[in-house]
Amino acid sequence: MNPKNHSASNDDAPSKASLSGSSNSQSTTRSGVSLIGSRLGDYQVLRKLGKGGMADVYAARHLSLGRDVAIKVLRSDYAKDKDYISRFRREARAAAKLNHSSIVQVYDVGSVDQTHFIAQELIKGQNLKEVLTTRGPLTTEEATEVLISVGSALEAAAEVGITHRDIKPENIMRSARGDIKVADFGLARLGADSEASRSDLTQAGLTMGTPRYMSPEQVQGKVVDVRSDMYSLGVSMYHLLSGRPPFEADDPLALAVLHLHETPQPLDRARGNDDLPEWLIAVVTRLMSKLPGDRFQSPSELLSAVRNQSSMATDKAYGAIGTAAATIRLQRATDAAVSKRRRGYLRWAIALSIPLICGSAALAMSLRNPPRDVGELLKPPLAVKADTIEEQFLIAVARNDVASWAAIPKHFPPNESSKNRNYFAKSLVQLSRVYASQEKKEEAVATLDRLLGDPKVDRKYRLVAWAKRAALLETMNDPAELQKSLNRLESLYDELKTANPSSIEFFDRVIPPTERMQLEIGGGRDT
Repeated sequence: MNPKNHSASNDDAPSKASLSGSSNSQSTTRSGVSLIGSRLGDYQVLRKLGKGGMADVYAARHLSLGRDVAIKVLRSDYAKDKDYISRFRREARAAAKLNHSSIVQVYDVGSVDQTHFIAQELIKGQNLKEVLTTRGPLTTEEATEVLISVGSALEAAAEVGITHRDIKPENIMRSARGDIKVADFGLARLGADSEASRSDLTQAGLTMGTPRYMSPEQVQGKVVDVRSDMYSLGVSMYHLLSGRPPFEADDPLALAVLHLHETPQPLDRARGNDDLPEWLIAVVTRLMSKLPGDRFQSPSELLSAVRNQSSMATDKAYGAIGTAAATIRLQRATDAAVSKRRRGYLRWAIALSIPLICGSAALAMSLRNPPRDVGELLKPPLAVKADTIEEQFLIAVARNDVASWAAIPKHFPPNESSKNRNYFAKSLVQLSRVYASQEKKEEAVATLDRLLGDPKVDRKYRLVAWAKRAALLETMNDPAELQKSLNRLESLYDELKTANPSSIEFFDRVIPPTERMQLEIGGGRDT
């Protein structure tokens, strides 16, 4: 069970009970190794369920009441930080205000020998990310149930002035009985709570919230309300219905830019069929509107739309929903017409192929140097220098061309700081991808060689570079260089697997499973 599927409650007065057991048990607790077998106040810790960003989660037995609970324990590396403790207690205050059938219930909060914990409902089941992985995308009926349950939870939270700020599939639970519950109000904001942290892209590194599901206003560090939660719900539903998130990027900053400026592929196209009703696609589309004012203005409005799904596509009372549904119908009709035209064109092409052969050589020559897009012509040959390297990176993400990625190491030399060197490595990986997309494979390999030629580059980026180099060389006629890359990749992977597991986690996030399997590395081989 995912540790992040547990929310929190609060009692500002810490428990005065002590952590029972030997001194060795207490030492283990403070080191963050394990609490299994120890007693935390009135709770007997049974087993570890997992860990989240700030806390470890255990299954425990509440001895006085004789019931099983989930215990969320602030990790020892945060327990000495007053800011984190304050945030942990704030989470508890937020969750304690919520009592709803679609919200993970909180029972208790306390502190024992500087071990801060929250006791909450133990959900036996899976989070929806796990459901997606094991069973595939949701059906229309399942999606409707999730929208109603999560919408109801957000409605209850909004009534007491709370926004969740981290709605995502991992934080939506399906119990063994089939109930849908929202978990982990760990980033919850209490109205105008002055203590509430704000997301800052460059300083906090997108630690508040999950970049893949964050609203445009949240990634910009603006004050958010329940409409931000509904954007995150829309992104989550897109992921659960299509099998993939609407936006993907290797870097949190790059992902943030996509949320701010890009439009995702239409949901039914991403799903690969048209079995979703127009009203459902329209709801998800409106939830994911870039501007808060274009989304549903409250969970109640969302619930009303979903519950009246049968009339929603034509009822003018639904405003943008009707427009979105009409757009979807037009889009599907257009796709069908295009497909029909393509089949017609193919028949004509076959009939006309013989007389056209004579002109094929000239055509091939012209295609070697296709006309450049107007947007490409308007781009300057080198991106202007930004005030910071983070801003320079954002410019490159937005333009995604050779000039903008090359500008990062030019304007911010890697030898000036370790931060510059990390951005240098990331920019060269991206630059190699641009070259590869243009079928300039030699330039792509040379760019990766430039990265690998700097011995001070962090080894996790070197690992990625060797993988990308090997993937490119597999499509080129150079078996010697391919084998060299594979050998270096395997050697560095095995070294980091023991010496620096976090680098392997980074590698697994950046390199897709299919590519790892092709290279027989990581998940693609027995380790």
